[in-house]
Order: sequence, then C-alpha cells, then structure tokens
Amino acid sequence: MKKSKKALSLLCALMMLSASLPLSVANAAEAAQAHQPIRYAIAQAKPAAKKAVIPLTKANVEKFTKEFFANPEIKKIVAGAVVTVVKGNEVLLEEGYGYADKEKKKPVDSEETLFYIGSVTKVFTATAVLQLVEQGKIDLNADITKYLGDVTIKNETGSPVTVKDLLTHTSGVEHADTGFVFDASLDASQYYSIKDELLKNTFRIVNKPGTVYSYDNFASQLQGYIVEQVTGQKFEDYAKKHIFDVLDMENTSYVLEKDEADQLASSYDSKGNKLKPAVFKPTVLPEGSMSSTGEDMANYMLAVLNGGSLDGKRFLSQDSLSKMLTPQVSIHPNVPNMTYGFEFNTHHLFNGHNFVLKGGNLPGFSSQVTFLPDKKVGVFISDNQGSGIREVYMSAFMDHFYPDERPAPIYLKPTQQQLAKFEGRYKNLRRGFDVTEIKANSDGSLTVIDGLGSMIYRQVDSLLFLSEDGLPLAFKEENGKVKYIYTFLSFVTWSEKLEAPVVYTDVTGDHAYRKYIDGLSPLVAIGEEGSHTLQPAKEMTRAEFVHVLMELFDMGYRNHDKPAFKDVGGHKYVDAINEAVQLEIIDTKTFKNGKFEPDRIIERQEAALWLYSFLKDYPTIPKSPVKLAGTTDEWAKEAVQYLATYGFYGPEVIKNQDGSIDFLSKKGLKRQEVAVILYRLVYPHH
Repeated sequence: MKKSKKALSLLCALMMLSASLPLSVANAAEAAQAHQPIRYAIAQAKPAAKKAVIPLTKANVEKFTKEFFANPEIKKIVAGAVVTVVKGNEVLLEEGYGYADKEKKKPVDSEETLFYIGSVTKVFTATAVLQLVEQGKIDLNADITKYLGDVTIKNETGSPVTVKDLLTHTSGVEHADTGFVFDASLDASQYYSIKDELLKNTFRIVNKPGTVYSYDNFASQLQGYIVEQVTGQKFEDYAKKHIFDVLDMENTSYVLEKDEADQLASSYDSKGNKLKPAVFKPTVLPEGSMSSTGEDMANYMLAVLNGGSLDGKRFLSQDSLSKMLTPQVSIHPNVPNMTYGFEFNTHHLFNGHNFVLKGGNLPGFSSQVTFLPDKKVGVFISDNQGSGIREVYMSAFMDHFYPDERPAPIYLKPTQQQLAKFEGRYKNLRRGFDVTEIKANSDGSLTVIDGLGSMIYRQVDSLLFLSEDGLPLAFKEENGKVKYIYTFLSFVTWSEKLEAPVVYTDVTGDHAYRKYIDGLSPLVAIGEEGSHTLQPAKEMTRAEFVHVLMELFDMGYRNHDKPAFKDVGGHKYVDAINEAVQLEIIDTKTFKNGKFEPDRIIERQEAALWLYSFLKDYPTIPKSPVKLAGTTDEWAKEAVQYLATYGFYGPEVIKNQDGSIDFLSKKGLKRQEVAVILYRLVYPHH
C-alpha cells in the first residue's frame, strides 16, 4: 500500500511509542490507541511543502504554531502542550497551548508548568557521563565492570561492554526494559535506589558489544549508576549541581519534589481521562524520570547551539558536544542511528536536512527535543495527553520553514538475481514479534512486507533503498552476507535476519501446520528447547503457553519479590507467569484460592483470553464480528469473538454453513494450534 508523507507522520507518532519506557503491554497498547484520530488531524493541519522559503523568525514561528494548535482536529487530541523554538542565541518562541489541568481550566505556562519528558532524560544522563570523561574520571573505552562495584551483569559474549557502548546503545543487552517500573500504585514516599534495583537485575548481554544498535534503557540506567559510583553522589544531586544549576534550569529535576507537585501538568489518556501521577522504581530513572519546563529547555538548547555554554557558564566542552551532535553509529553513511545521547529516526520527515533528536514518552506525556545544527535551530515540544503530536508538529514545521530542496534520487537498475541476497525475514531486535519480510522483484525493486503493510523500495546505493516517499531501507553485511536491516517500522533498532526453520523429524512436508511451524520456529520454541521432535498434537499446559507468549513478546523478565500465585514458586516457568501478571495479561483475581495450576492443560478459550489481553487495545481495521457456535464461557466470549473475527485460528476450527465458527473453546490447545495462532499474529500481511 502506498503511504503519503502525511500518513507517515501518523505512523511515526505510533512507532515512537515503542522507544519509550514501557510499563506494560496494556499501557503501551492504550497509548498506541491515542494516535488513531491523528490521521485526519495531519491531513487538516499539515500544509503541503512550499516552494518559497519562509524565514524562521519570531513572528513567523509564533503565527505558524498558533495556527497549528488552533486547528480543531489538533485540539481534539491535545489537552495541553508547550513549544519552545530557539535560533542562534535567541528564543523565538516559548509558549504554552491548551490546559495543564482541563478540569480546573488551568492553562499551560511555559515558565512554570512541568512536563515529564520521558526518554529525553537520556540526553542529560549522557551529558553527565561526558562531563566526567572530560575530567578523566571515566574512560570511554573502559570495561564497565570497572565502575559497577557490587553490581554484576551477565555477559555471554566474551567481549566487554564499554562506556562508549552504553552511550551509543550498542551494549548488546537482550532485554533493555526490565530494570524499572513506573506505577501509580507504588509507595511515593519510599526512595528506591538505582543500586538496589540493579543488584536484582536480570540483564543478559547476548550480542557482541559495539556491533548492533538497539534502543537501550538499560544503558542509560547504568550510565546514571556509573556517575554515582565515580562521584560518590546521588545521581540526581550531581545532575542538579553540574547541569541544571549551570544552565539556570531551576524547575528541572530527576525527582519531582512535593513542593513542585502542583506545577506538574495533569496527564490524560487517549479518551481524555485524567491519569494518576506515575511513581518510579527506582525513584530516579536516568533513562526517563526528568521533568522540565519550556523555559528551562530553552536554556538547554541555547547552550547546545552556542558551543556548550550559557551566559559565560560552560556545561560541556565543544569537543564533547560535537560528539553528541554527530553520528557515532550508522547502519549506512546516509542513515545514521545514534550519537552520544541523541538518536536519528523519522529521517524522511526532515527533508534531507541535518538533524538530531531525542523523543520520550511516559503515560500521558510525549516529548521531543530536536536540533538542526546547520541552521543553529532547536525545537522542544511536550504534551500531556501522550498524543504523539510532536511528530506531526515537526513534520509541518520542516515543510513550512525548511522544505525539501534535494534533487530526485537516481535509482540503480539491479537484476532480480542481484537482489536475491536481500530476501528473507528479519526479526526486530527489540520486539521479536515484529518481523519484516523482503522479496526481490523482476523489475529490480524490493517489496517490504511488515506490520504496516506492503511497500516498494528502489536501490540508490549498494546497501540502501528508498521508497517513493523517501523512507530509507538500509542493510548491513557481516562476513559478506546481509545480516541486519533498518526500516521505518524498526526505527529505533536494527532487525536481524532470521535463521532457517527448525527441522522437526515428526513434522512432515505435507503436515497441515507445517507452514506455521516453520514460520514460527526461528522466533520461539513451541516444544522443548533444542529438541528435534515437536510432538505437534501434544496439548499445552497453562505454564507452557504463558512461557511461549512471553518469549514471543520479547519483553524480558523482571525481578519479582514473590511468586504471583501460591503454587508456582520453583516452577520451570515461574518467571514467565510472574511477568504475565505484571503485564496484566493474566488477572490473578480470576483464579480461585490464589492458585494457577501451572501444569493443567490450557483450554483454547483461556489462551484466547490471554492473547486478547495483549491485542485488544491495538488499532485494528473494523470487521463485522463472526457468529460463534459451540460452547464458550461468558468470561471468554469477547476474546474468542475477537480471535475468530480476525482469523487467529487454524484448520482445526469448525466453520458451519451459516458462517458461524466453533472455536472449540473448551478443548485443550495443541502445540500445532499455538503455531498457527501466533504465526498469524507475527505475519499479519504474509
């Protein structure tokens, strides 16, 4: 399907969610749902690129931004926002729009209203590390174990992780998001230290450090801890003295104090319902707990654009700042991925101009700081409804003030045979259930099939392709073979080429489920790990199914102080069960006497309910619900209806002449049936 640049702005906003600090699948899904109204908003609010250059002046940017937020479709999806634009040493715009608190009709004040800026925090954490590098207290090329004290990280690669690897998000960690939680139900009066949480960490380094780019919350948390170890101070105290005080960011902090609580903007979900304030564990998240104002972020951007100093006070050397604004990791010279702290994504929205950015999300908050170094321009935007409006605004901003002036690309004319090396399926390194398939075409193009549909790319360089809308598709080779790709869908990580399917001796070539088993086996083991027999007709237990779900969802396992159920302690899959409860896939209240019965055969309706808990809030193309036949318990009907309607089943279901489907809800779920259900989750467009 062809995607216009306006539609791609929507998709950028949606994809940015996955780069943030996820608490649970349910929360992530709810946030994703917030972006559905943006499609029309973009079409209404975003003008076509102008041929005449409009200068970026105070009057022009004020007019542009005022009109942007006055648009009725934008107002529907934004409770309140702050926008700050600086150029050179001048603040062109510092303005609040909408409400910090809708119920009280309290307007956003750019000087006073605090917004949680989420992962934008990572830029300041990297700054603290680079300050200590300048002082000779941290060595960029040193093994991080030199700075970890009692904390140990399981490294399975035989190669050390360096401080530089942390800064460039190339640590090689398997699951980067398992070291923190934010939850309104936590005790806000308790201080949870970074060290205490790291001592219980479950991190594993599985890719050789320095070789693979993947967005890394783990890395930023370790950076903050290393600062504590080197300085002997709490990280938040160091940052206040050496960054915030220096830049006169008097309302900015890593820990929101009680006397500042009334300055924090209220946050809202996609439906406009007020959310409870987040509580962080650890209390300080070097990866994402900062709050700031439009005015404070103006000071920061001015300092960056003026060589690292503000009003004669320096916070970083020009050399260090240059490294923060220059690509350090790129899958291709024309497709950079990471600096020391900043990232590059949504490349196509910047019209070929040099840029760096950092985005961030927390429940109800969405933020981004963007620099155009060649133009000496910085833009900060944050909103309190988590709408992802930052992508829409920046796309419109660029088309208005910095339109695309590049000549049309010159396409190469490869043969289908020459393109064969790019073909295959590639697994997202952060989200294992996101798979991209690439096919070579006879006209010398590539077809890319992923969760967004199908798109054609044409070659412009040996390892670089572009879509009609300018989306990059870049490849990286290892030992002469294509190993990694970077696409729009996987925008904050690379994807790795999948290995060949597992060959099971008891799954014949004409087996009814062979296609599904082959497609899923490189991603997750449905049977015993490492076995060459699957026993496809064997029924799964509850614990086995939960384990397969958690492995496929690829979110990792956090430390849990106690088992979620009385009868799962010591079980082989206790970690998966605990994590499924944490992610609200399994509701403990629905089980009697606090027992899970992990080795009980799982009913198909139970499996439907748990999978539906993951899927239900994601945007879907509306379909008329199918009629259910057979027997399904009331508590599972909505879930079974969903799976039956959207085709999450295999040849085992009974389809009646009247169009109704018997999902066989009360029967046990077989391994082969799990393969087809999850295959259709992973490969919705295949």
